[in-house]
Amino acid sequence: MKKCQVGGQAVLEGVMMRGSMGIATAVRNEDGEIEVDFKNTVPYTKKHKILSLPIIRGFVTLIESLIVGVESLNYSASIFEDTEPSKFEDWLRGKFGDKSNDIIMGITFVISLIFAIGIFVAIPTAVTSLLKGKGISHIILNIVEGALSVIMLLGYMYAIGKLEDINRVFQYHGAEHKTIFCYEHGEKLKVDNVKKYKRFHPRCGTNFLFLVAMVSILVFSFTKWDSVVQRIGLRIILLPVVAGITYEIIKWVGASEGKLAELIAKPGLKLQELTTREPDDSQIEVAIVALLKAEGLEMPKKTVDELLKYGNDELKKALIESFNLDTQLLLGNVLKKEKLWIITNRDFEVDKEEENKFKELIKLRKSKMPMKYILEETEFMGINLTIKNGVLIPRPDTEVLVEEVLSKIPEDKEMEICDLCSGSGAIGIALASFRKKIKVNLLDIEKIPEEVSNINITKLKLSDRVEFIFSDLLKEAIEENKKYDIIVSNPPYIRDEVIPTLMDDVKDYEPYVALSGGEDGLVFYRRIVDESVEVLKPGGMLAFEIGHDQGEDVKRLMEDRGYQNLRIVKDLAGLDRVVIGNLPNDGL
Repeated sequence: MKKCQVGGQAVLEGVMMRGSMGIATAVRNEDGEIEVDFKNTVPYTKKHKILSLPIIRGFVTLIESLIVGVESLNYSASIFEDTEPSKFEDWLRGKFGDKSNDIIMGITFVISLIFAIGIFVAIPTAVTSLLKGKGISHIILNIVEGALSVIMLLGYMYAIGKLEDINRVFQYHGAEHKTIFCYEHGEKLKVDNVKKYKRFHPRCGTNFLFLVAMVSILVFSFTKWDSVVQRIGLRIILLPVVAGITYEIIKWVGASEGKLAELIAKPGLKLQELTTREPDDSQIEVAIVALLKAEGLEMPKKTVDELLKYGNDELKKALIESFNLDTQLLLGNVLKKEKLWIITNRDFEVDKEEENKFKELIKLRKSKMPMKYILEETEFMGINLTIKNGVLIPRPDTEVLVEEVLSKIPEDKEMEICDLCSGSGAIGIALASFRKKIKVNLLDIEKIPEEVSNINITKLKLSDRVEFIFSDLLKEAIEENKKYDIIVSNPPYIRDEVIPTLMDDVKDYEPYVALSGGEDGLVFYRRIVDESVEVLKPGGMLAFEIGHDQGEDVKRLMEDRGYQNLRIVKDLAGLDRVVIGNLPNDGL
């Protein structure tokens, strides 16, 4: 096992690591991204020779570690801070400017130190003082005092470990240890490698706290027991000596593999059962980022397998039922590979840029954006179409409408077709793809349908027979005196009161203008039926897709305008889906 001096601590939703290149604090923010704060600092013990002397360096390192720890905690807390600064903080900023943060940190440090001395020094000393007049030797009193300090420490750690937020900090503590162990063993810093290692490390601060209590018993055995105040003062004065001796012991234990070192480390390692928890993969990933940054190393590339696990975990947490398939398709989209390749090449390493792009797509899917909008493609009638957020996603139900219309178009006949409220152009493009003699106009009033339709027309090489026309329903055709053999339309037909009850991926992402059919869902049917009689040729056909409960209403609208041969066609589920009728051959 290689020697290294990497150390660290857990912070809120992250890990601080101190390495050869500086101090790195990595924190996973609320969006799931890892933010890193890096400081290229040199330890005080390396700046001044006198501070690197045994015993002295231990106390200096302790103070510096406390300061760095508070800074790291403040940094992690700032990422999740969503409250307005207090009046006191505003006053400090106004008075001291950029130095206000240092002052706040100093105040926090002093309060923390007073709190620690009060609990782990003053209380055990005060309790033990009650035994002073019982004829007990000062050596026994020191042992009792030390034992009380240890009991207080154990009780405190056990109690705070029950808090949910602290429990997560203890998980990050475990991630820190496991990551350092993996690095010390010279293995590549990957989540699967790190997971193999123990979460108990001999150079942990928990070991330090326990050994401080033990060394205190030894050191204070050589001092007399006087008043409580004097005793507390003496403990504070001798703290540098205790910390220095403990540091040297920890340093030796961490570098030695002998039985004695193992024996000394054992109680502290056992104590880490209270201060560490088994981390999850995402927490280990944060610890890896912190260590690599602190050591000036590059992040290893993620494998397909690691990214699939990441995507599955994120989508499962978002309650996406098709998490496995969606993750495979999204990664395949980024890597330009088929699903089978993704499944069979799990060890393939993915570039960082592609990893980031994949994670952005996962974030979109977590927010319930439909997969077809993310991938910008869908299949309709066996045709691969481009779509974008801003056009309705073609449904299989609409294929019933297309098939009915196709049954009325002979394969060798030239006809003029209008796909009204065309959206992506799915209906009109499908008709033109299966009937080579017809010409189709796609009519819509929105810009995104125009963009998407033209992409599909070009991609499918239909520009000689299919054209997009920007129009408010049939207004453009009426003004141009255009005549069609068939008008086919899937207009907005959902009642306004129903839209808020739709699934999140529909109501939050599909265009409202393509869903809303007004108060009764029939607003567009009325307009289209009225305008169609001016545009259809005699005997021409009008074909609608409808909602499952709108068949009779739409049929009645068409009857009132003279349409004949009216039929309601059901879909595969047995629900009304299409209404078709013809104008009389002699017109109206």
